[in-house]
Amino acid sequence: MKAAVSRNPSWRRRPRQRRARLTFESILDAAVRILKCQGASSITTNRIAQVAGVSIGSLYQYFPDKSAIFVALHGRHLDEIDRVIQSSLVECASSSLEVLIGATVESMVNAHQADPELYQVLATEVPHRADGTQPFAVRLHNAFKLAIASHTQELGREALRKGRNLDKVAFVVAHMVESLSHGALFRRPAALSLQEAKAEAVRAILLYLRT
Repeated sequence: MKAAVSRNPSWRRRPRQRRARLTFESILDAAVRILKCQGASSITTNRIAQVAGVSIGSLYQYFPDKSAIFVALHGRHLDEIDRVIQSSLVECASSSLEVLIGATVESMVNAHQADPELYQVLATEVPHRADGTQPFAVRLHNAFKLAIASHTQELGREALRKGRNLDKVAFVVAHMVESLSHGALFRRPAALSLQEAKAEAVRAILLYLRT
C-alpha cells in the first residue's frame, strides 16, 4: 500500500482526483525505475515522462523540475516508514515493553526490506535534504513518547525520577530503533544473521530502557 501524498511547497499542484493521483504516482514510479537502472545522474524530466507514459506537460503540472521529483520520492518513502512505525507503536501499546520494542524493530526492518535497493538509492544518490525534511526521531517523537509512557512501571519510577524524563528516553529510543534497524539490514557482518541482528538490537534498546 502506498502512503498518502504529503503536501510539499516544491510541487506545483497537489493531486486530488483519482486520475491525477495515478498520474502523480506513475511519475514517481518511473523515476524509481530510472534511478535503479541508471542512477540519479541520468534523470531528466523528459526521460521520466517518457518512462511514465505521460506528456512532459502533464509532468510539469505537478513538478517544476527534477529536484521536486526527488523531494517527492523521499517524502513518499518517509511517509510509508512513519505509517508503518506508528501503526506498530499503536498496535503494541498495551503489550509488554519487550513486545513493543521487538515489533517496532521488526516493522522498521520489514519496511526497508520490501525494497532495499530503493532505500540504498534514496540514501546515496538522491539529493533531498534541501527540502528541510525532519529526522525520523523528530517526526515520530510524540508517538514514541506516548508508547513508552504506557510502560513507565517497566522502566522503573526511580529511574524516571533521576532525570530520565520521557522526552529524553523517546529521543534516544527513536534514534536507536532507526540506527540499529538500518544496521541490522544493511551493515551487519556476514557471520551475523538478520534474525540475530534484530534480536541484538532489541536487547540493546531494552537494556537502555531498563537501566
